[in-house]
Amino acid sequence: MTRYFFNIQRHDVLEEDPDGAEFETLQQAIQEAVLAARELLAEKVRHGDIVDGDAFKITTADGTVVHSLPLKSVLRLE
Repeated sequence: MTRYFFNIQRHDVLEEDPDGAEFETLQQAIQEAVLAARELLAEKVRHGDIVDGDAFKITTADGTVVHSLPLKSVLRLE
């Protein structure tokens, strides 16, 4: 299993995930990030916050970004 870290990029600020989580595949990590992004977006909507610009930067333990997931990309508008 590989440990992936779900860092959050908020405009110019990177909030690092200190613990990460282990997944068998990158696809599983991405699926988890999608679920987490939906939760974060729901919270932002409840508070009337702007949702544009935030993204998960999924990295490996050495800091390599293996996937970028803009939070607004998980919204289904149709």
